[in-house]
Amino acid sequence: MSRWKIGKAQSSLISVKIALLSTFIGAIVGAARSSGDAFVADSVFGALIGLVVSTCCLVAEFQLFSNPRRRFARRLKPYYLMALRGAAYSFFIVFGLALPGWLSDAPPLWQDPAFFEVFVISALIAYSFSIGVEITRLLGPEATVALVSGRYSQARLENRVILIADVIGSTALAEKIGQLRFHDFLRDVALDLAGPVEALRGSIHRYIGDAVIVTWPLTSGIANDACLVCAQEMHRALNKRAQFYYYTYGTEARIRIGIHCGEVAAGEIGDWKKEIALLGDPMNTAARIEGAAKSFDSGIVISNSVAPLLSPAARAGLSRLPDFSASGKRESLVLWSAPTNSI
Repeated sequence: MSRWKIGKAQSSLISVKIALLSTFIGAIVGAARSSGDAFVADSVFGALIGLVVSTCCLVAEFQLFSNPRRRFARRLKPYYLMALRGAAYSFFIVFGLALPGWLSDAPPLWQDPAFFEVFVISALIAYSFSIGVEITRLLGPEATVALVSGRYSQARLENRVILIADVIGSTALAEKIGQLRFHDFLRDVALDLAGPVEALRGSIHRYIGDAVIVTWPLTSGIANDACLVCAQEMHRALNKRAQFYYYTYGTEARIRIGIHCGEVAAGEIGDWKKEIALLGDPMNTAARIEGAAKSFDSGIVISNSVAPLLSPAARAGLSRLPDFSASGKRESLVLWSAPTNSI
């Protein structure tokens, strides 16, 4: 199995876990509502509802509402998207509640005195999930969990892999097509790059102008060459959409990528608007490496800190670059160029 497929399989595994958790919750609710004589039947009934509703909602969420390839959903205003989600979730909830009756000779769904109660419980769970998805999309998965758990309320040192991707020719394009059209261009690029980042379990740390910073904990960023595969899949995603960009904006979307790793200070910054800040020399060095990609006209440049940690197959595809004198660095950087096609 390719490293790209491994990342996508990990995302699918999360959906399976959510469905199983919903099934378990459904069984508990069914058991809690049981009259005693029908304990097993009520538990199975609740589990079936939880499984059907969660599966349908997950398919709708990740294949329609939160799928980077479904541009129409990602462009909707939040309240339109919430209304669309509400209609879909309500349909799936009613379908799940009706299913056991369709499979037996039970009376019509609306005649069941427990219908309203079960519907409300299921709807609250589904809508809570929807709200959680929107908050996660706003802050990012890692930042959401970190801010809720308070993990970074006190700054801590962490080893991170840092990937910086910068759009080539953005200044000239902005002058050519105007600021609003250029914003649309960057939004399309961000949506195309989101797929590889999500599949390879990366975290989008920040967008800075026409650049995006992606990070991983060191172990997960190196495992299965995730950081390098992510960079290559970013290039591949934009290449696949080259015709779209050419006809829509009059140019192709191309990026340069620099990858580095090291120890950074991670912690919360801000009061009314909090964010997780990553500070330290590795962040500055990663930016210099991305700049080196421009100097060497290379699509992907990797630091000598990352290269030895990659798999033998990945290292075999690297090419040594001349030493690079970076601004603010006393010593030259030892860098490697990586192919933009998947390994």
